[in-house]
Amino acid sequence: MFFDLRREATLGAIVEFHGVGVHSGSPVAMKVIPTNEGHGVIFKRTDVAVKNRFIKLSPEAVVDPTLCTRVANKSGVSVSVIEHFLAALRICGITNVLVELNSAEVPIMDGSALMFINEFKKVGIVPQDAFIPAVLIKKPITVKSGNGEISITPSNGCNVSISVSYDRINSVVGANNEYSFCMNDNLSDDIAQARTFGWLDDYERIKANGFANGASEENTVVILHDHSIKNTGGLRNPKELVMHKCLDFIGDISVLGYDIVGEIRGVNTSHLLNNLLMKALLKKIHLHEIMAENAVKNTARALEFA
Repeated sequence: MFFDLRREATLGAIVEFHGVGVHSGSPVAMKVIPTNEGHGVIFKRTDVAVKNRFIKLSPEAVVDPTLCTRVANKSGVSVSVIEHFLAALRICGITNVLVELNSAEVPIMDGSALMFINEFKKVGIVPQDAFIPAVLIKKPITVKSGNGEISITPSNGCNVSISVSYDRINSVVGANNEYSFCMNDNLSDDIAQARTFGWLDDYERIKANGFANGASEENTVVILHDHSIKNTGGLRNPKELVMHKCLDFIGDISVLGYDIVGEIRGVNTSHLLNNLLMKALLKKIHLHEIMAENAVKNTARALEFA
């Protein structure tokens, strides 16, 4: 086995973000607070009066993967558009923070993970003693939804390959429709700066359904009817659109609480499909091997999520 467990880590100081919710269009203030090892990533809504304002991540906490990932606690308190922020934490190796925010959405910033990562690096990342457990995949897993599919097969590492291929996007991305990376290595800056995207033709319909009220060229790659990019300067990278799918995937699988050791291949991935994959893995986690610091922790962690 060539997979080394990662150490837990937190931030060197409190970091604050101010922006808008891409769907609500409302201002958002968010504070990311360092915590002790074993804490995990926990969201706290400061704008609600209910007793239970804390939201702990898990695949089962994902309640609505429509156009973003939203998690909720048993009291119905939720926070959405968490995927880019979670991806930023994973790219930086940060595992333990308390996230306080005064809104039901994480601020969209520029539509990528880049602004989060830049601020994290300014205050520094502090390694901690504990290790992050990992799931060594022993049996193949496949989930499907619409024209999308994701599979995980046994492997000694965590190589990920994601592609997009459907009529509407093929004319936009051309041959730039696939990207591969390794979760074991330092993740690419190109993935970190890949922005969310959407079609201008869909804007009014999506907005009428309560989404994208805060969307703009400042936080979204806008695709026109003729398949061109409306944003000044165009794409940041020829593969930016599929790289953003990779960014979403990194963030969405963070809710599992484990690293994954296996070969992952995805086609036309989505928040829904990513969550289906995590739930399928969680449901039959007893078929796989939990890698942790010692056997006692392995067993306890496996039983907790079985």
